[in-house]
Amino acid sequence: MKKLLFLILVTIFSVDILSAQGYEITVKINHLPNQEVILGHHFNERLIPDDTITLNSQCTGTFKGKQLLPGGMYFIFLPNRNYFDLMIDGKNQKFTVENDTVPTKFLENMKITGSLENQIFVDYQKNLQKVQASYQELEKQKEKVKNNSSKVAEIDAKEKELSKSVDEMYNKQKAEHPDMFFTKFLTATKEPQIPENLTDQADRFWWYKAHFFDNFDVSDGRLLRTAIYQPKIERYIDNMVLQIPDSLIAETNMLVNKSRSSEELFRFMLVFLFNKYAKSESMVAENVYCSLAEIYVKDAVWDTDSFKTELKKKISRKENCLVGNISKDIQMKLLPGNKAAVEALRPALDKLESEGVPLEKAKPDFEARRNDVVRILDNFIRNFGNQYYSIHQIQAKYKLIVFWEPDCSHCKEEMPKLFKFYQDTLKNVSCNVFAIYMNKSVDKLGELHRHCGKWFDFCEEHGFLGVPGWYNMMNPFDPYRENFDINSTPTFYLLNQKNEIIAKRISHQQAYELINLYDEEEKKGNK
Repeated sequence: MKKLLFLILVTIFSVDILSAQGYEITVKINHLPNQEVILGHHFNERLIPDDTITLNSQCTGTFKGKQLLPGGMYFIFLPNRNYFDLMIDGKNQKFTVENDTVPTKFLENMKITGSLENQIFVDYQKNLQKVQASYQELEKQKEKVKNNSSKVAEIDAKEKELSKSVDEMYNKQKAEHPDMFFTKFLTATKEPQIPENLTDQADRFWWYKAHFFDNFDVSDGRLLRTAIYQPKIERYIDNMVLQIPDSLIAETNMLVNKSRSSEELFRFMLVFLFNKYAKSESMVAENVYCSLAEIYVKDAVWDTDSFKTELKKKISRKENCLVGNISKDIQMKLLPGNKAAVEALRPALDKLESEGVPLEKAKPDFEARRNDVVRILDNFIRNFGNQYYSIHQIQAKYKLIVFWEPDCSHCKEEMPKLFKFYQDTLKNVSCNVFAIYMNKSVDKLGELHRHCGKWFDFCEEHGFLGVPGWYNMMNPFDPYRENFDINSTPTFYLLNQKNEIIAKRISHQQAYELINLYDEEEKKGNK
């Protein structure tokens, strides 16, 4: 009997607790009878609706929900498309708000019942508004007496006192209500103050970076529902972090790990950074993207297995050619160094078509004719000589690899410019050029015959043949497309003598600028 009574009491007590949860925010908006109003929260620059009610004829209504709202800065949105803000924490979410519809008098007319935090929030804004009005008046006075240095000095002193009063307001709030979310929000808007004794610009920068998040709790999900969270994260990543792979990967991983305090915050941080570097045109972005993608595949429980499977494939392809890594080697045959020798290849090229086209007609399915295609292609490239040339083994201080094709309109413009730039400039800085002919798909040997013939024509017409340090190369069997993640032409990669990827998807002029930069740093003894 005692056990049964105990269970009944526990059940009643649990029901009471559950009934006490949730939110109940009563609003009265004067002069707005029978109109719809919205309760929502801030999310960066966006306003996200959470609940909607229609006020009664007395201009009153209540937002209700069984679950507590996540803490953050919320708003009441009116039919005139204006809104005023509220602070909602994870505790007291039952209070009353009264206001009017005039935007310029929102603070003046707002009345709060049952929420100390929102009353403090309103009072703080009113006091701040008064300070701002005083400051603006002083600025007007300063403009009138701008030629009187003593008067200007007096006004400057008054402005400093106003600034001091704002600091005092904040310090008072922090001392009296240290655990209040509004206090946390105010603190998050405060910039760390660099010590005055640090005069060296580099020292000031590194101190500021080290203390960038002193006042801003990255792990507090409530700040996500304000206008300040994402801009703060972006400013840190874009302005405080060295834009090199190692630094960016370390810092983005730090931010992701700090966000693991809640599933919502973790999801936002990972998706935000993942998308940021997926869209970035920076050549080091792929390094960061791949690092974040590995976390995404492992921990993004909200996404589908099919998406993650495709992402894995994408990562594996991009990881082959990240800036700072040693590139995959390319094994190629060389186009002969004079026109007569190239012309001698024409009969072999014609044979590729004469054998391939009948085969395609007899066996339209590529899988059925695969072995024959491999044999025909192998016979064709044997005419280039027996030797395969390894780009890794060819010695040069710098190696500029360009993947191109003669049907590409951009290639037709860029390749002659690159060739002239090589002769005038690049060869003088010990940079060899490896012009990789990207053959058409071997699915259609007739099309390959036409395309490869155009390659011969282009190299002959523009004098690409027999120039030391300029290599015209091809090999339909080399997996360069996958190893260098080529999606368009022309695509450039710059390697150093260790075959490390210095840069990719750049222009030949940018390659030259980077070479000069590397040479200058080398002279200084820097890596």
